[in-house]
Amino acid sequence: KTSADGLAPRFIASYKATPNLTLNAQASQGFRLGGINDPLNTPLCTSQDLATFSGRDSWDNETAWNYELGGKSTFMGGRASLNLSAFYMDIRDLQMIVTAGSCSSRLVFNTPKAMSAGAEIELTAAPNKFFDFAVSGTFNQAELRSTLTSTDSTGAVTVVSGIEDGNRLPSVPELQVAAAVTFHKPL
Repeated sequence: KTSADGLAPRFIASYKATPNLTLNAQASQGFRLGGINDPLNTPLCTSQDLATFSGRDSWDNETAWNYELGGKSTFMGGRASLNLSAFYMDIRDLQMIVTAGSCSSRLVFNTPKAMSAGAEIELTAAPNKFFDFAVSGTFNQAELRSTLTSTDSTGAVTVVSGIEDGNRLPSVPELQVAAAVTFHKPL
């Protein structure tokens, strides 16, 4: 059984500096509900893997505070826009899926601390009635800030599934770029 309750607050401030420039700031909190792990396939587990992966019947809620600063501007008579933002996310109890070694099982572990910080830029324009284009890019430095270890029967300490302070968060690209061009022609 698992349950959660609480608030997910969001605070936004916006300032229209000029008719073509708006500055904004945001702080928000979010969470992902915890859950229950499937039982380990214990007949397949080595003693080391049993020591590392047993006793993890459930995982906790993940929480994150996100802070953003940005600006939105228009130019070319409103036919173009440039948006910039910077962000920092403080993540607690990050939910990470790990393969339980020889046990032929997958579990969700909570990593106590992680962070994500970066910047985004987006440029759009419609220079004439036939063409629209957009270019965007994101730089994201996302890393673990905790290390999960396991100690075997001989006292040897190992890092569990690469969950080590300073490692990049899996499946979070450091750089993303996208571009689109649209041609409009009446038939």
